Amino acid sequence: MKLLIGLGFLALLLALLIVYLEKNNPEKTASWLSFLAINPLLGLLIYMVFGCTPIKRKLFRQKHIPGERLPRLSHQQKQAFLKEEIYIQESIGSKSLSRLLLSKAFAPLSRNNSVSLLHNGQEKFKALLQDLERARDHIHMEYYIFHDDVIGRTIQQILIRKACEGIKVRLVFDGLGSRSLSKDFSKKLKSAGVEIQWFLPLSFPKALFTLNYRNHRKLVVIDGRIGYLGGINIGDEYLSRSSNYGFWRDTHLRIEGTSVHTIQETFFNDWYYLTKEIHREYRYFPKCKTDGEKLVQIIGGGPDSKYEAIKELFFTMLCTAQKEIVVTTPYFIPDESMIMALKTAASRGVSVKIIVQGKPDHRLTFLASSSYFNDLIPSGVEVYQYQKGILHSKVLTIDKEISVVGSANFDIRSFQIDFELSAVIFSSDFAEELVRDQEQDLTDSIQMTQEDLQSRTPLFSFQIALARLLSPLL
Repeated sequence: MKLLIGLGFLALLLALLIVYLEKNNPEKTASWLSFLAINPLLGLLIYMVFGCTPIKRKLFRQKHIPGERLPRLSHQQKQAFLKEEIYIQESIGSKSLSRLLLSKAFAPLSRNNSVSLLHNGQEKFKALLQDLERARDHIHMEYYIFHDDVIGRTIQQILIRKACEGIKVRLVFDGLGSRSLSKDFSKKLKSAGVEIQWFLPLSFPKALFTLNYRNHRKLVVIDGRIGYLGGINIGDEYLSRSSNYGFWRDTHLRIEGTSVHTIQETFFNDWYYLTKEIHREYRYFPKCKTDGEKLVQIIGGGPDSKYEAIKELFFTMLCTAQKEIVVTTPYFIPDESMIMALKTAASRGVSVKIIVQGKPDHRLTFLASSSYFNDLIPSGVEVYQYQKGILHSKVLTIDKEISVVGSANFDIRSFQIDFELSAVIFSSDFAEELVRDQEQDLTDSIQMTQEDLQSRTPLFSFQIALARLLSPLL
């Protein structure tokens, strides 16, 4: 009896703590309280690992470089917008969207960019390997997943050779996503002079408090002039070479221009968090000579920011779209505000299409995603499930004028928990090229109907209901 009373008292205290700490997120609060009701001790352990969000976010606030230049540049551009010294022509919402990114993401707008759309892993790695071979000063790479396989070893050998030539090579691996890398793989790189840092490695007991926060970015900067970002990690599966996954559909960007400096700032911000080193040398931020004219803003997101910048970006785009919204995302777990924005857009007469995985690589996330279709399809939102293989592309386009490509999924984890990096491109030409890819994805997909929702078995309905309960924690 005393044990039951003690457990009840523990559950009450923990419930009050959760209600207080998660007071700004009622959906997440409800999920944690459900865990707690089932098993107080297990609920406490899981909350330590995956919860305590407000407390942990404060720890990441120390991550930023003192006196970093992005807030200063963003403030200067905000003032220029107010004086109408900056003009964006592309669409009705472009100016307000750009100002939002200046305010919430410290994302300077740059005009002189060449942006190449890389439609798959074959195109990305062909271009990347060539650029790595041509590096003359430095190579910076930051990846969630880096595998010791054919493409991983190919890149490893190039990096070793470039480091031996005197090129400065710095790598950041995520402690969870790249956990399969062997010590021997890293040792060969370090022996050649490559500097390696692990982002939140899986070391006990610290991992109990940091496991849930991952560096999901996939970025490369070469000589401060060429940048890569998008959804493609380093691994053979991204080249459709894996028997476990088969065909892999993804999207990446190659950028030349001033916006590469923002990608570089993102890398150095993470490098500072790991090493306390500050780098502002000209060699890392050279004057970019390019014939490009694309308007680009690079937006980073993560628990180190007091704003949910990527969520606010997506929300604003949904609310300002006039004709068409196309979302491509493997993991679709929106919160109530995003659901409302999608439904409201459809009610306004905007064509809203969402392309998600049809062949899941994460079963629980797939089930959670499926639970939201009951809300969206009856409201006029079109949902398509990709059938050709694994869909991993993270793309949002509106009105064939504004595009977002990056590492961020359309889910709560990308909005609030993980460190992400995406590019916003204000260009109708580029958006039209991206939409052509999305139209091909639609051709390779099956549209879900209300009849599909009604024909779900009781067991599947129970599974997605349970997954929906867990969705704020996925």
